[in-house]
Amino acid sequence: MAKFNVVQKRRRAAVADRKRMVHGDPITGKLHQKPQPHSVSGKRQQKLLKKWRREQKEAVEKGLITMEDVEMAAAADEAQDASKAPGCAPAAVNKFPMGKKSTRTRLGVKQLKKKGKGKKTTREPTGGGDAMVE
Repeated sequence: MAKFNVVQKRRRAAVADRKRMVHGDPITGKLHQKPQPHSVSGKRQQKLLKKWRREQKEAVEKGLITMEDVEMAAAADEAQDASKAPGCAPAAVNKFPMGKKSTRTRLGVKQLKKKGKGKKTTREPTGGGDAMVE
């Protein structure tokens, strides 16, 4: 077991040296930490938006700010976004698709939840007519 640990340590050192040669700084040979991408998932974005709305609602209820302040801040944000991206419409920049799902999707989900319930078919007796008629 001790021999394997030594071999593994050498292998890791060799891999690290190769990475430093390819991706490292040419002078020092050190690897740089790359910053993480700043993309936010849709789920996270919805969560942050919900939190922001809740905070705005609480602030209005406490009387710290008025609805006019909130509307003015929203208008200022739209104006900033419009100045940053002149090719995009301001409504399209901050638009989050958070409306109700389409009826077709909801019906599909309901059908999936049933899982075969209600598919029973009623068969009539093979006598070929009503029993009361005879």
